[in-house]
Amino acid sequence: MSSQRPSAAVLVLLWGSPRHVLLERKNCSLKSRFACDVALPGGLIRKGETPEQAALREAWEEAWVHPRLVRIHGRLGTFSTLSEPKIYTEAIVAELNGPVDPRPRDPEVDAVFWVNINDLKEPGLVEHRRRGTVRGILLGNDLVLWGLTLRILEKLKETSWVNESY
Repeated sequence: MSSQRPSAAVLVLLWGSPRHVLLERKNCSLKSRFACDVALPGGLIRKGETPEQAALREAWEEAWVHPRLVRIHGRLGTFSTLSEPKIYTEAIVAELNGPVDPRPRDPEVDAVFWVNINDLKEPGLVEHRRRGTVRGILLGNDLVLWGLTLRILEKLKETSWVNESY
């Protein structure tokens, strides 16, 4: 985690018991540093936005999750990418508060899916389509959880948010 002011925010959206978290895969056909990465819905914080507002907006724009169906619990902390230039990202933890049909809404995203947090095993060395061998978790169907998103979910697993029902 970092004490740096965040320039981006992600929504760590929880649902159900056992706890599930909403993830997406960044489109593999894009020429982006995040292509083919499994990620939490999120993006850059716009001028005048709070991290919470940015995370909710991005979840709507990317995964079709309407902000009124989300109840914010709090901030997990600020995390940074390891690669340069570093991006400092605030992780906003929230609960799904109504029925949604999450699906890709933006060409930047090619898959949206729920993952049972209890199914996330210890990371190991796995093959990522674009990055080669990385420390991560193979979720199946060519989906590799690694990097910033993996570090955020490892921190989340240490909190009471994954063990409580709301």
